Amino acid sequence: MPRTTAPSSIPSTAEPSSVPEGECQAVCVDPARLHEAWPRVAPLIRHAVERGGLGDAGQLERDLHNGSALLWLAWDPRSATEPGGTRIEAAAVTQLDAANGRKFCTIAACGGRGLKRWRALIGALERFAREEGCTSMRIYGRRGWARVLPDYRLHSIVLEKELDPWAAVHDRHSSPAR
Repeated sequence: MPRTTAPSSIPSTAEPSSVPEGECQAVCVDPARLHEAWPRVAPLIRHAVERGGLGDAGQLERDLHNGSALLWLAWDPRSATEPGGTRIEAAAVTQLDAANGRKFCTIAACGGRGLKRWRALIGALERFAREEGCTSMRIYGRRGWARVLPDYRLHSIVLEKELDPWAAVHDRHSSPAR
């Protein structure tokens, strides 16, 4: 059972001048304030999960609500001075876990727009993971992330075969009698 995690030391607000022009800032959403951010980012996370096919968006939302996962935002703090407030460019969900005596941080879902503006924010997630005692990061996602994140290597793959539900009936009737 994953333990409850807490937001990192990354500030939840930033002065517009503290972020270089054209870049976003990483913000970890306090689980107590998830209800404020989730309606705005749920479509991004759901789309990422559905496109990657490696998770369940409903379960991720439950994990966020119970504190076993954290929601991260990529946002442009300069947009806070614009009508409509902060513009969220992307959202990611992280989870901490352990296996074989090693602790790791998994990016379970990540979705958004303007990848070039927020791709470097993975460094903030990596800092969070190190602060939490993790020895590695994992990403569950499409193979295309390997091109986007050259410092990451393909560790393992998931092979999948769609099964025809009628094949079992056919196999039962055509298999030799014993």
